Amino acid sequence: MSRGAVNRCFRRAWFLSLVLICLLAGCGPSGSETGNFRGAMAFGESGRQPAQFSRPRAVTFTKSGLIAVIDRTGRLQLFRKENWEFVRQWRFPQYGNGTPTGITTDPTDDTLWVADTHYSRIIHYDQEGRIIKMFGKAGENPGQMIFPTDAVADPDGKTLWVCEYGRRNRIIKMDREGVFEKEWGSEVFDSGDLGRPMAICLSDDAQRLYVIDAGNNRVVVYDRDGKELKRFGRDGNGPGEMIYPLDMAMAPDGSLYVMEYGNCRVSRFTQDGKFLGAWGEPGYSLGQLYSPWGCAVSQEGDLLMADTNNNRLQLLKDPTKYFHRDIAPGTYRAPVLENPLK
Repeated sequence: MSRGAVNRCFRRAWFLSLVLICLLAGCGPSGSETGNFRGAMAFGESGRQPAQFSRPRAVTFTKSGLIAVIDRTGRLQLFRKENWEFVRQWRFPQYGNGTPTGITTDPTDDTLWVADTHYSRIIHYDQEGRIIKMFGKAGENPGQMIFPTDAVADPDGKTLWVCEYGRRNRIIKMDREGVFEKEWGSEVFDSGDLGRPMAICLSDDAQRLYVIDAGNNRVVVYDRDGKELKRFGRDGNGPGEMIYPLDMAMAPDGSLYVMEYGNCRVSRFTQDGKFLGAWGEPGYSLGQLYSPWGCAVSQEGDLLMADTNNNRLQLLKDPTKYFHRDIAPGTYRAPVLENPLK
């Protein structure tokens, strides 16, 4: 056989192998179900075009039926929830230093709040991509920020809650114009205080703040004045344990979903911290997760997950049917490209 024929055979075999890998990894839109993790629907594939993703990390549902997704390309994409139809996208003002880690929907007017982490600021967008306001200044003084990771608007129509790390690991209360009101936290990174707060959500009555304490693998609960009420979770991969929790979402039924980057799963808790089950496992197929980052819950209770290193989204409709309490601690985890807390 000539060298040219050998090269053609090699290229053909390489191409077929690549197609097989993509099929096994669940590339592209899919609505099928698989294995013990039934219920999952996947959307997206690796790329930089509309409806493609490069390590999606922050997601939210709008009340008007849209899904917002931020990935590492420095853009925000909007899709229609009912059919995944691409609506529009826009770039952030700057993204060379890094991209935002948090996005939430304002409960009062359906606008979008983005924690522009690596630029020490908060950006408030409408759904057309127009900036309503942008505020924040790098620093350690009251009202300043270094690495804000999440920003959540309060149903009172006045308050904005922000968590940040850097020199300080703290929670900041400000008004919606960015005027500082109060803060709590510490410069100390240890088990006695916050160690890299990554996300905030409010209880169903908006009287308690749930904070992802990623550095300590737990959730810490505060009242609106910063008094600690409870903490739950610890390092590990057994029931109720966590490895690098990075995001969470409150469901309409009052339960709390916690996304675990290190354990490649979502855990579900009551608001008092009782473990209700988990979904997912490390891997590349539908129903498996590879270093997932963000999550969100729709008004109907659908659970959306940013399956980050698989470059796709996964969605569970009626997710409580698929969560299970019986988790045998294992030793295998999907390879982590980087420590998310570095």
